[in-house]
Amino acid sequence: MELPFKREREELIRVGRITFEAGLTDTHGGNISCRVGDYILIKKSGKMLGYLKPEDFVVTTLEENPRLDRYASMELIVHRAIYRELPHVKAILHAHAPFTVACSLLYDTIVPADSEGRLLIKEAPVLKAEKVVSSEEVARKLPKLLKEHPVAVIWSHGPFAVGGSAEEALKFLSALENSCKILAAYSQLKGV
Repeated sequence: MELPFKREREELIRVGRITFEAGLTDTHGGNISCRVGDYILIKKSGKMLGYLKPEDFVVTTLEENPRLDRYASMELIVHRAIYRELPHVKAILHAHAPFTVACSLLYDTIVPADSEGRLLIKEAPVLKAEKVVSSEEVARKLPKLLKEHPVAVIWSHGPFAVGGSAEEALKFLSALENSCKILAAYSQLKGV
């Protein structure tokens, strides 16, 4: 039996692999999803983002569905909230990008110093929450930030990027991580 959303699964697998190989997350960190009509295709909990297979996804609905949701990524609550509030968003990528996480510990808003970062993302707000993983507070507050920005960062946890495709979300997440590397290098050079 063929799994539904074959093309979408292939795209999420490809972007997940690139995300891991680019060093944007650890082996078991991060999650990825796309919206297809009234459905969400999201990585299963515990699956490695860089080594996904077609069967490593859950198809669920925009509304809570305990039967379908139980194997989904623990960040489903956040993905679902974003898709509900931002119907133009077709894909979400979340990673534990190390330089971005480090910058989130220092800044309330990450403002790129480099021209590429300023062009693509302008700035990335940092959201502080009492609970940062699989959080109702994050699910409530993050979509509002993503209305204005293609990527926002959960303090100490990592960026969530949105786009019209998984590749576009990766573009924003990757640009932010690169900008954070430049900020770190710049601050070291400036201090020398």
